[in-house]
Amino acid sequence: MRNVFILIFCIFSVDSFFAQSDSTSFNKKEEVFYDGKRYRVHNSWLSFGAGPSYNTKWPKDEKNLGADFSFFIKQHYFRIGGYMSGADFTLSNNYSFHLCYGLRKETEKYNLSAFIGPSTSYFRRPLSDSATHNLGTVYNELGAHVCIETIYKIKYDIGLGGQIFCDYNRVQMVYGVRLIAYFSGAYRGIKYGRTPVKTK
Repeated sequence: MRNVFILIFCIFSVDSFFAQSDSTSFNKKEEVFYDGKRYRVHNSWLSFGAGPSYNTKWPKDEKNLGADFSFFIKQHYFRIGGYMSGADFTLSNNYSFHLCYGLRKETEKYNLSAFIGPSTSYFRRPLSDSATHNLGTVYNELGAHVCIETIYKIKYDIGLGGQIFCDYNRVQMVYGVRLIAYFSGAYRGIKYGRTPVKTK
């Protein structure tokens, strides 16, 4: 758990440094031109997908489904989302939700981001293969969530990519990957000869 807090501190420190150096040039309505269209530089996005995962206290391969909505407040990016995992996509017995803070780097072809923050998980499962374990045990635990996301853009605001995630609490740790779809709110309309808003 100590490593999680160190990682949180590092992310906040790096982001604070860049935010201080760029705070005077922030413009919420800043735009770019791409393929004859206008797109907002600062934008929110939705990502969702599925993939394999692993639980350290229930050592069997699992499958997970997850969705995240990422948004910005000035120079700062936040994420709210959740996932469910279990023996199969229709047999989920672990449900987790998170609120994270992170960093983002966007180009015309890629969207790269990393987020970390608190999570809450609800699950009902045995924690070992012991025949004496109470299979009806229900857990509701607070923990931490970390996610790294890489997107290749098919269009400026639509893409495909992958996530690596880890969700930790005092009872279990779940980690895995997802193949995800990406949709951003960057689109502003056809160019029509309009000059984009520029920053210093």
